[in-house]
Amino acid sequence: MLLGARDEPPGKFVTAAGVPVHYVMHGRGRPVIYIHGAKSSVFDFLLSIADRAAARYTAVAFDRPGAGFSRRAAQDGGSPQAQATVLRAAAAELGLRRPILIGHSFGAAVALAWALDAPGEVAAVVTLGGYVLPLGGPPPWVAAVARSRTMLKALGGLGRSRLGRPLVDSALRRVFSPDPPPADYAHLAPALALDEARLVNDGEDRKSAEAGLRALEPRYRDLDIPVVIVVGEQDRVVPPRSSLELHRLLPRSELVPLAATGHMPQFTRPDAVMAAVDRAAELSEAVHAGA
Repeated sequence: MLLGARDEPPGKFVTAAGVPVHYVMHGRGRPVIYIHGAKSSVFDFLLSIADRAAARYTAVAFDRPGAGFSRRAAQDGGSPQAQATVLRAAAAELGLRRPILIGHSFGAAVALAWALDAPGEVAAVVTLGGYVLPLGGPPPWVAAVARSRTMLKALGGLGRSRLGRPLVDSALRRVFSPDPPPADYAHLAPALALDEARLVNDGEDRKSAEAGLRALEPRYRDLDIPVVIVVGEQDRVVPPRSSLELHRLLPRSELVPLAATGHMPQFTRPDAVMAAVDRAAELSEAVHAGA
């Protein structure tokens, strides 16, 4: 799949709930929608499982509001519930009916919020290293940075400089551990994520995330659609116990633990992730046939 420059949108835009949302769409078949995590974009999808997904599905990825090339919602744009509302409207505008939602990290919370608000409009959900339950918030210094636009801008400037490159490389190694980060991802993704406006939006997401997850947690027991939970057993970003607890809470969930795998299974275990998507499709068909 051909990619443009990192500062050029690789896809198209649709206006949903008043927000210009950037998306990529390839393939044919039933729709599968990928929702990325924090400090990420549609490049997470394009550089990992997009080609595999497009071989048998209508494969779509959205930039979450305020991330990648999408604009920010005017009010409360950072919570998973608010972002789900925008992306659900975008899917409707594009005519994507009963999609399978794939949510990575914070994107998993957005996918689950979408499914909880409109279970009849979602076929199934696949979570990858899902940040789906409250974890108590970030360390105090991270929270302080997230509250300050000046500090976020300074952090972005440091990350884009030669001096900050070792810090960025270290962060990438932690995210992909125990595997190395792919060279093309290391070239494209950090430069986009460290843009000042995107960093500020990500800070807003962080401030909204824990409260949003506390509101979602008691609702998980009511989600009566298939959910396939993929978790890397060596995830150093989101504790695997979150996925184990989610599996306990969700009535129609299946757990897919991946040994020797970290936070980015879509890159490091793409066949296993696509098998999880296929399993979600199979489960949704069984539920639909029995309805």
